Amino acid sequence: MDQNFQNAEQRRQLEIMKREVLSKFLTKEARERLGNIRYSRPEVAEEVENLIVQSALSNHIKSVIDDQKLKELLQSVSQPKKEQKINIDRK
Repeated sequence: MDQNFQNAEQRRQLEIMKREVLSKFLTKEARERLGNIRYSRPEVAEEVENLIVQSALSNHIKSVIDDQKLKELLQSVSQPKKEQKINIDRK
């Protein structure tokens, strides 16, 4: 039971840190857009949030991310992966 409590506490701390980073590096409009995306495509929102947090922690973010930059990030993350097609020609 003690291990479960530690894991829950760790997840809570990570969530608090994530919220702090996002509020520091996203404009109000960008945070609202990300919140809206979370309702329709939570996996995409999670991926973008993790990308922003990782970039912030490694000092790759030089300025605040506005709505336009967030749109570009969302577009790059949600682009469909190219499927490889194999055609077999039989003679």
